[in-house]
Amino acid sequence: MDQRLSRLQKSIEGTALIESPVDLLYLTGLSLSRGRLWVGEETYLSVDGRYLAAAQEALAIPVKPLEEKRPVPKRVFFDSALTSYDAVLGLKKEFPDVEWVPQPRLLKHLRAVKDPKETEALRRAARLTLSGIEHVKHLLAEGVTEKELAFQFEFFCRKQGASGLSFDPIIAFGEKSAYPHYRAGSSRLQQNQVVLIDVGAIVDGYRGDLTRTVFFGTPDPELFRFQELVEEAFWAAFRAARPGVEAKELDLAAKRVFQAAGVEKLFIHSLGHGVGLETHEYPALRLDSKDLLEEGMIFTIEPGLYQPGLGGVRFEEMVLLTANGAKILHA
Repeated sequence: MDQRLSRLQKSIEGTALIESPVDLLYLTGLSLSRGRLWVGEETYLSVDGRYLAAAQEALAIPVKPLEEKRPVPKRVFFDSALTSYDAVLGLKKEFPDVEWVPQPRLLKHLRAVKDPKETEALRRAARLTLSGIEHVKHLLAEGVTEKELAFQFEFFCRKQGASGLSFDPIIAFGEKSAYPHYRAGSSRLQQNQVVLIDVGAIVDGYRGDLTRTVFFGTPDPELFRFQELVEEAFWAAFRAARPGVEAKELDLAAKRVFQAAGVEKLFIHSLGHGVGLETHEYPALRLDSKDLLEEGMIFTIEPGLYQPGLGGVRFEEMVLLTANGAKILHA
C-alpha cells in the first residue's frame, strides 16, 4: 500500500483528497464506507469512530478522528468525476481557505496498471468465473429458466470462495440474447435456442467478467455465422494489443472484420474496458477513446453481434497486456 501512496504522491503537484470507498480500498486496503485520505507532503487518514481503532492498527500512516480539525494545504486536488456539486460546496464551506482543484479520475492511471498481487487476484476471479460458466452449461435443459441458472452460477461461485458477483448475471435465451445488457428473467429454455452467458465472480475484491455463447440444439444458421465472425473479431483485436497502442485501435481492428462481412451495424457497444476493483475501469476500448495501453493493464475484449428478433452472440475474455502483447488471463 505504501508503494501506491508513493506513486500517487509523485503523480500530483500538491495534495489530493481521496474519499471514494473504492479508491480508499485501493490505497489503504481497508473497506471504508466513509473516510478522507489526504495525500501530499503530509499524508494521513481521517475516519469516524467505527473504523478508528482498526485503521490505526492496520496502517503505517497517521490515522485521526474525522472530527479532528487539522491544518490543510492551500491547494487540494479532488476527483471531479466522483464528487458531486453539493459535496464540493460542502468542502468549500468546511475549508474556506483552500483552493479546490478539480481533476477527473485521480487514480485511473494508477489503478489501470495492476501489480502482481492484483493480477493474481484477477486471474483467480477469471478462473472461478469460467468454472461457473462451465457449471451452468452442464445445467442447460429444456424448461430451465434464466433466473435458475443465474442462481446456480452464484451458488457455485460462493461455494468456491467468491465474496459476491461482479454484476447481476446476464443469462439470455433465444431472442433475448440480442439485448446486450439483458438481465436473467423467467424465460424457459427451448430446443434450438442460443444461450448467452455474461457473468463475473469477485475474488479478494477483484472482479471477473467473461462471456460465452452456447447453442442449445441447432439455432438459426445465421447465429453460427455470427459466432465465427465474433471470434475472428476477438482475435483481430487481441493481436492488435501492444503497449503504447491507442485503445481505440483494438476497437477498429474488430470493426474491420465486421465491416468486411457487412454486419458492422449489429455491433452496438464498445469493444471492452479495464477491470479490477470495479467491473468497468480505465482503459476504455472504444472508437472515441484517447487511452493508451500500458504493460500490466488488464482489460476485457468482448465483440458481439445482435440481431433483434433473432438473437445475439458475444465472446468476452479478460486479457493481461505484457511487453510482448496480450495474454489470456485465466490461461
